[in-house]
Amino acid sequence: MSRTEISDPVIRRGAARLRVAVIVAMVLLASAILLAWVGGPLGIAKVEMREHGGALDARLTGTVSMLLIEVALFRLTQMLRAIAAGELFSSRVIRHFRGFAFWLFIVALGGVAVPLIGSLMDSGPHRVALVLNLTKILAVGVTLLLFLLARLLERAGQIDEEMREIV
Repeated sequence: MSRTEISDPVIRRGAARLRVAVIVAMVLLASAILLAWVGGPLGIAKVEMREHGGALDARLTGTVSMLLIEVALFRLTQMLRAIAAGELFSSRVIRHFRGFAFWLFIVALGGVAVPLIGSLMDSGPHRVALVLNLTKILAVGVTLLLFLLARLLERAGQIDEEMREIV
């Protein structure tokens, strides 16, 4: 068995189930984006996007953020599909995980940068508001941690391959 194959059915089944849950979340998120733009004329729900402070259009920035999250979740589904197919430390799994981390990092950076830009655009000539949300800054740090985890997965794959060569 190579480093790209796993025989543990629990891991494979868990990845497959998680992939279905992520796809459901993606559909719900896409529905929320659509309802935010349409306004919920179906009478089912009304979705509003609000940005506290700032001169940027909350609906537009919210939609861009949600679409970037959709891209990140798509990369996650690709990784989970590979794991469900029996791959564990393969370069494909690691590449998709890095893609997931990258798009979440972009979303987290936007969460920090967009309010700053909006508050600067909304500031007067003698007033500059510095808006920092510690939760969003923490999200940037957590996404950076995901890149470290991707590197750890890569190294674990190398160690696994070395161990198989020894035996």
